[in-house]
Formats: sequence, structure tokens, C-alpha cells
Amino acid sequence: MKPIVARIPRLRFVVILGFLLLILVLSPVLQGETRPAMSRMLGLLGLLVPILALVAIDAPGRPRRIAIALAFLCVLASADNLAGFSHLPPQIGIAVCVIFLAYTTARLFAGVVASRNVNADVIAGALASYMLVGLTWAFAYGLLETVRPGSIHGLAEGGAALDFPSLLYFSYITLLTIGYGDITPLSATARMMTVVEGLLGMTFTTIILAVLVSAHLRQRDNGV
Repeated sequence: MKPIVARIPRLRFVVILGFLLLILVLSPVLQGETRPAMSRMLGLLGLLVPILALVAIDAPGRPRRIAIALAFLCVLASADNLAGFSHLPPQIGIAVCVIFLAYTTARLFAGVVASRNVNADVIAGALASYMLVGLTWAFAYGLLETVRPGSIHGLAEGGAALDFPSLLYFSYITLLTIGYGDITPLSATARMMTVVEGLLGMTFTTIILAVLVSAHLRQRDNGV
């Protein structure tokens, strides 16, 4: 008889999905309470997202070492930005977080694709990796706005200038190819970024659906 611990299903992907949903909930709440500048808001979230490295990168060896190193740099840069020490330009910290999120997204997607069985945790992983694409692009838009303000046009709630929750919203409606038009890219760089994100959203859903269906059919044929 297997030990109880061995029979408990791993919920690594569920934890990641829950954490991402928490970020979506906390982002407008924190922005509404503190009203920091966008760079400081990105720095605040930059302290939270490296936690993903502890659960998203399951492969031992080099992938985990790279993730931990990027997470460490992300935390240092974000803490420096929030503390106002000005040792580093805020763009550096945001850029490190973008790289970290992109790497974590790729590793998480690889983990979902490598899964042999389709269960609730794997489906949660597919949703989490899709959400990570949107979060990564939101940080990338934030980086662009700190480097070239006005690249993305729109107003936040109450007529204020664009804040991070607005960019998060813009990223996800772009990823989902909804595009209400209330926030629009103005610069050539911003427009190209939205095109790439839209293409990623379409490609991602196609690939992940094919992978999950294939794994489910293989699982059914093997009688698992």
C-alpha cells in the first residue's frame, strides 16, 4: 500500500494559477490604496512574482539555478526601486522582471507539454502559463511606458493617467484578441508589441489544445 503522502496528487500548477489570480485581485487593490507611480507599482509586484520560481521551475539543475538567479535579481532591483535608493534606474528592475517572467512562462509551458496525463493540475498549468503570457506583456508595456511615456494612450479609472492595472487589462484584452479600443498603442514599438502578443495568444491556444487532446487520447488508449 502506497504511503499517504505518495497518494496525494501534486498541485504545483494549481498553486501557480492561484497565485496569478491573486495578483490580478491585488493589483487594482494596491493601486487604489497607495496610488504609487507606475514604476513603483511594478516594483511592488516585482517582489511578488519571483515566488513563482519556487514552484514553477520543477526541473533540477541548470533551469532551476537560472530561475533562482533571475528571481534574486528581480527582488533586488524591485526592492531598490521601492526603497527609493535610486541605485538602479527603475527600467532596469522592470526589465529584469520581464526576463524572469518570460523564462518562467517558457519553463511552465514546457512542463505542461511534457505531462503524460491530463488531470486538473495539468489543465491549471495550461491556464497559468496562458495567464503568465499576459502578465509578462503587462510588465513589458510598463517598461515601454517608463522608457517612452505616451506610447500607449488611454485613461485609468477616474480619468487618471494610465496605471499598471490598466496595462494589465490592456495586455489581457490584447492576448484574448478582444480589443475594446479604450486603450490604444500609439508608438510603432507599442503597436508591434500588441501584434506579437495577439499572435502569441492565438498560437498558444492552438498548441496547448492540441497537446492536451493528444495526451488525453494517449491516456485513454493506455487505459490510464
